[in-house]
Amino acid sequence: MLSSGLPPILLVLSMLQLSWSLSDEEKKIILDEHNKYRSQVSPPAKGMMKMTWDTDLEFAAQKHAKNCIWGQNGSPGRVNLFATTSTLDVKLAIEEWNEERKFYNLTTSTCDPGQTCDNYIQMVWGDTNRVGCGKSSCKKMDGIETENVQLFVCRYFPPVSRKKGVPYMEGPSCEMCPNSTICENNLCARAAKLETNLNQTSVDPPKDGAPRTCLGLLLFLLPSATLVGLLL
Repeated sequence: MLSSGLPPILLVLSMLQLSWSLSDEEKKIILDEHNKYRSQVSPPAKGMMKMTWDTDLEFAAQKHAKNCIWGQNGSPGRVNLFATTSTLDVKLAIEEWNEERKFYNLTTSTCDPGQTCDNYIQMVWGDTNRVGCGKSSCKKMDGIETENVQLFVCRYFPPVSRKKGVPYMEGPSCEMCPNSTICENNLCARAAKLETNLNQTSVDPPKDGAPRTCLGLLLFLLPSATLVGLLL
């Protein structure tokens, strides 16, 4: 009979940990870069929310990345996508999304013909306050012919709503921040005691349109528990 040398519960937890492919350092870079570009929008925004990391969105993005799909896949909200045949640099990926701003006209809410602005619009959508991302190595990808690609995916909440037309209201920074927030580096930020960060052990309740973390963990736990039974 095979044995891993680890107690079953530790083996399961180890496998669950391996299922999340982004490091804490990468997650911090992703969050910091999003907030940096949001704080620097020009013209400035009256009520640009500061983003925090969301583990439910992280699970959904990781699932999308693992499925190696280049496209929206019909899920609620949109995803930002980046693919490269070299080593993935999450900072560079977000920088490229932000570069789309040169094609976008905030006044008319239009993108230059033949260009894409969707990634930039989602990055600077004023109401969006949560982000979660994932990555995967894809030998083949549904939607593009290139093989051996590193896929990077981010999901957001609340997502873009075309009914609002423009991503944010132009005006003095923080002029229209919600009452429950404070102005921090041109962004509307929740008070520190309420803010979610990567060091917290608690998980915020799932928001509408975001998958539940417990379901995500269950999906990973079931195959892991099966494997534990085989190894014992």
